[in-house]
Amino acid sequence: MRKAELSAMVTLGIPFHEGVPNNHLEQAIKSILNQTVTPSEIHLIQDGEVSESKARIIKKYLESNNMTLIVNKKNCGLAYSLNRSIAQTKTKYYARMDSDDIALPQRIELQISYMEKNPCVDILGSWALEFKNGNYKNQKDLFLKKMPTAQKDIEAWFHFRNPLIHPTVVFRRSVFSKTGMYSENFKSDQDLELWGRALKNNVKIANLPLPLLLFRTDNMIKKRSEKSRIMRQVKARFSYNTWSPKLNALKVIAIIFRMLPHSIREWGYGNLR
Repeated sequence: MRKAELSAMVTLGIPFHEGVPNNHLEQAIKSILNQTVTPSEIHLIQDGEVSESKARIIKKYLESNNMTLIVNKKNCGLAYSLNRSIAQTKTKYYARMDSDDIALPQRIELQISYMEKNPCVDILGSWALEFKNGNYKNQKDLFLKKMPTAQKDIEAWFHFRNPLIHPTVVFRRSVFSKTGMYSENFKSDQDLELWGRALKNNVKIANLPLPLLLFRTDNMIKKRSEKSRIMRQVKARFSYNTWSPKLNALKVIAIIFRMLPHSIREWGYGNLR
């Protein structure tokens, strides 16, 4: 299939807010514009008010590219922002992207090509290369984050780890008629809760065994320790249950791990991933 045909099939959404550094946002946008297959439409989803400097950056890209700006007048969160973008999408596929990550050049081409060849797959993620402190240009500073590729392994992982790296995900837009949209009651772990609903509805999920994203991990472990986030993860994890004693035990261990001191969790993430 020609690249122009693949491009016409996909819309990509980049939610952002004032807290995202301007240079990170620009890197994310540029990485999408430099794709071998550029999405036919790119939604920049502004969550709340932003500074004049950030507004100038957005204006610059809106003027020269096929982009749409969606603005939330106040900060409404990721789930609400994504739902607004998905509701405005007309293409066959909807791709996720975070405003502080960097997509590798063939990400969209490889993912859309795979989904066209595998019509049973409705949600597709990929592996990623993790980095911290802006150090992504040297191979030694990158960690290859592998994710499960088979449906049975994705289902098992759900109970104790997130089986998808959220900003790598591409959806077949029709899947939302099976699962519903993101739950706006979840201010975090909204992706995990959605995967649970997808698995309940026998949605086929896969991961490409290739790193297609440079994934920034600064402050990720610290954010996960907040009490409200832990409670939301408990709800998400128990939204899709299993009869397996082993997986139920791992589910409880994963939740307990989130409650440990930051230093222990950081060590665990660095050594047990």
